[in-house]
Amino acid sequence: MNQSVTIAMVLLGLLFSLSAGVRITLPLLALNLLAAHGVVTLPHNLAWLGRTSTLILLGVAFIAETLVHFVPIVGTSVKALSTPLAFAAGTLLMAVPLDDQTPLVQWTLAGIVGGGLATFTHLGITGARTVSAPANVATGGLLGAVWNVGEIGGAGLLALLGYACLHIPWYAGAVLLALVLGMFGFCALVVVRGWRRLTRLQPV
Repeated sequence: MNQSVTIAMVLLGLLFSLSAGVRITLPLLALNLLAAHGVVTLPHNLAWLGRTSTLILLGVAFIAETLVHFVPIVGTSVKALSTPLAFAAGTLLMAVPLDDQTPLVQWTLAGIVGGGLATFTHLGITGARTVSAPANVATGGLLGAVWNVGEIGGAGLLALLGYACLHIPWYAGAVLLALVLGMFGFCALVVVRGWRRLTRLQPV
């Protein structure tokens, strides 16, 4: 694997990890399909991610994850409780482009980078859902439904951008990733300010 392909794969892993922070199963499902069609070569210790049986399990999990997030309150609770799963998904996704490293280095870097990105993104999304909960109640759950569709679209877009990094120059992919991270940072700042404002408004 030459250097440009390696960088492209790392960018794919990073964007897929961000996607896992939004919706856990969608980027794993995308990776499965890419591997099945020969677009991505999985490491030997992660070959099971490209199997048909894994595709079926991920498909069922994706449907279940989608449906449960349309249930008011339950969706936010499940989101918070599934944080460890987001970390695990981000770690798996980031471990793919690090297959040329020793297992210790591969999984340590994958956990720190991929797992960390997925976890922080997941916590940010959960916080945003919590802040918007009063508005969701006021709209009779309509805002929550729109939010869930937006999450699916956002996770899908991040996965698509990761796939795009395999077909554009590595430096363009790096700029793309920087823009995405900048957008996430701005959104995180808005959520933090909204949460602080909400807590100040609540009675002591």
